Amino acid sequence: MIKVMKNMVIVLSASLFFLPFNAFGGCGCSAKKAENAIEKKREMMIRSKCSEGNCINGKGLLIMEDGTKYEGAFKAGLPDGEGIFTDPVMPRSAEGNYDYSRVETYKGQVQAGIMQGNGTFTFSDGSKYVGAFDKDKMNGKGILSNAGGLIYEGTFENGRPHGEGSVTFPDGRKYVGQVSRNLIQGQGTMTFPDGKKYVGEFQTNKIQGQGIMTYPDGRKEEGRFENDMFVGNKSDAVGDGRL
Repeated sequence: MIKVMKNMVIVLSASLFFLPFNAFGGCGCSAKKAENAIEKKREMMIRSKCSEGNCINGKGLLIMEDGTKYEGAFKAGLPDGEGIFTDPVMPRSAEGNYDYSRVETYKGQVQAGIMQGNGTFTFSDGSKYVGAFDKDKMNGKGILSNAGGLIYEGTFENGRPHGEGSVTFPDGRKYVGQVSRNLIQGQGTMTFPDGKKYVGEFQTNKIQGQGIMTYPDGRKEEGRFENDMFVGNKSDAVGDGRL
């Protein structure tokens, strides 16, 4: 079930961010191909044999031909309701067995065989997403974090951070503002652990464009920034913040 989503790697910043995710984002293709992938997955579920319980209308355990396990509620022969998907990370052995010592799991709401509603997806490296799903993708509001302490909280679209959100970095920095397709992009605010604060434009995860950098002693740099550096117009405010 999860394997059909393993074509997207989410990287919110090449230099600063993010999570080495392999599972979300559907097939990274057109809406039609993504829908076809979902249908093929449903067909695989129907072909698979029920290992325990009632996998038609009730509760049971289904082990699919790609090694994915589903345990939970069923309706009309498909996972539907509350359940848990478990996906082995390692490929099948030469003997035809799957290794479940490293797995990725989804626990939450399921509808007609796909992740739909609210749930939690935990990756084998400890990264985790908690929030809304739509058609097997992160869609809506959620929280994405990794084992290193990096956290994105905000809106998702088609399996990627997109819209408005906040990024908390392990080194104490925090960004609040616009995010576009995995990137810090648009208008936002970045605060730093040493007391600095930048308000303005960002491009491709960098301070880029018009903005204001305020220092703890009241100094300001106001104007154009490029590659995280101030390059123009006004700077060196007096201690009370006046330019």
